Amino acid sequence: MTPFVVLVLAMTCVGLGVWWWQDKEKKRRAAFASFAAAKGWTFAAHDPYSLEQRWSNSPFGRGDSRRASNVLTGTAANGWPLLAFDYRYTESSSDAKGNRSTTTYNFAVCAMRLPCAMPGLHVGKENMLTRIGSVMGFADIEFESDDFNRAFRVRCDDPKFASDLLHPRAMEMLLQYGRGTEWRFEGADMISWRSGRTDLPDVLQRGDLMCRVMNSVPTFVWKDRGYDPGPQAHTYGGS
Repeated sequence: MTPFVVLVLAMTCVGLGVWWWQDKEKKRRAAFASFAAAKGWTFAAHDPYSLEQRWSNSPFGRGDSRRASNVLTGTAANGWPLLAFDYRYTESSSDAKGNRSTTTYNFAVCAMRLPCAMPGLHVGKENMLTRIGSVMGFADIEFESDDFNRAFRVRCDDPKFASDLLHPRAMEMLLQYGRGTEWRFEGADMISWRSGRTDLPDVLQRGDLMCRVMNSVPTFVWKDRGYDPGPQAHTYGGS
């Protein structure tokens, strides 16, 4: 086989790969658009909100070529405004010989707009690495529920706020619906993310969890933040 034939075959394979990816992405976006239309949401293939610049903590604020795309915008249960989108960034590195390589990281992100800013709080799954971190002094907040402490790692600069928010019934709810889901408050947003790309069943599942978290916030916590949810608020845990 001559070098020319090898080159032609390689270019053909590359062309077929590009065509396959573009066709797959076209079908995926069509499914997103249909989903949005059925729910009364909106869909934009390209980010209309500059989302890659909106937040600073993980997975944002790192790497290069940051881009948000395939943005779903709608209203979740009880009127909470919800965003779901693909997010990616790249990181470049060099080996000992000076050869450079680039790695792309993809994330599926959901964000819910809140009526007021909340203290920074991060809830993630507990695992071997986080347990080692606790032993080394990077301790998370411990709660009265041993089951909750084994399942979740909580970090917050305001332990009282974390305790007020994650009351016993909220912990029971998270143990039932939120295992393995990572989320945090950043300003007036609640953000949840995972590695990979957005898929519609996951949007519904995480959107439901985020609504459950927000509906579990006690009235007095809202009022401490300067927001009065009113007598019809879907909250529990005290007032």
